[in-house]
Amino acid sequence: MDDIIQKTGKLKKATLLFPLLIFSFLIILFINKSVYLSVLQEDGIAEWLTFVCLLISGIISLLIAIRIKKKYHYFHWFFILFFAFNVFAGLEEISYGQRVFGMETTGVFAKYSDQNEINLHNTLQGMFKMKTKHVALYALFIYGVILPWMISKGKFAWIKKSQIIVPPAYLSMGFILGTIMMLDFITGREEEIGEFIYSICFVFFMLHYNNVSKYTSDFTTQNQLSK
Repeated sequence: MDDIIQKTGKLKKATLLFPLLIFSFLIILFINKSVYLSVLQEDGIAEWLTFVCLLISGIISLLIAIRIKKKYHYFHWFFILFFAFNVFAGLEEISYGQRVFGMETTGVFAKYSDQNEINLHNTLQGMFKMKTKHVALYALFIYGVILPWMISKGKFAWIKKSQIIVPPAYLSMGFILGTIMMLDFITGREEEIGEFIYSICFVFFMLHYNNVSKYTSDFTTQNQLSK
């Protein structure tokens, strides 16, 4: 138990990264707006860092699923699903390497994609005239902020008895800052910062449960040190 407390303490301290990132981006904006916009452009540094974080998060999730299978002899559906989600989200973020491989946007993507990219989320935006970022920010705010807070208040006890995994409450600051950035309230490109912050939240989220699966004797009964 001392190991998990120590590891969790380190992750809590590491969440200072979130406000530091916001501050760093603002400094870049005030010093050189063109550099700021370049960092946040499509296929820019922020987008590729988001892809890397999503990939790392997915790999950790898969390793957790494998560890649980070895220790408890069952596949934990959440970590397998989260692995698949992160890989999919990461590939969507970079449009499946479209610009790296010089792929031309054709067919249904050319017709509906509002950014002329080969990915599902922009194509759905064009088809249904809705912003997928709005769906994402509401969903992740509820999942990363509201649910952990409600659980810490003793609500939704059924979640803790199920295999639904909720982020630890100490990551709420990251999810809140990510949600704020997704609103694009400065230059219209802050969505990329929001996605980057969300992806870091996912990495911390999986690091937390990697520790839970590694340092606790019974993963199911520790479901999930989320207070």
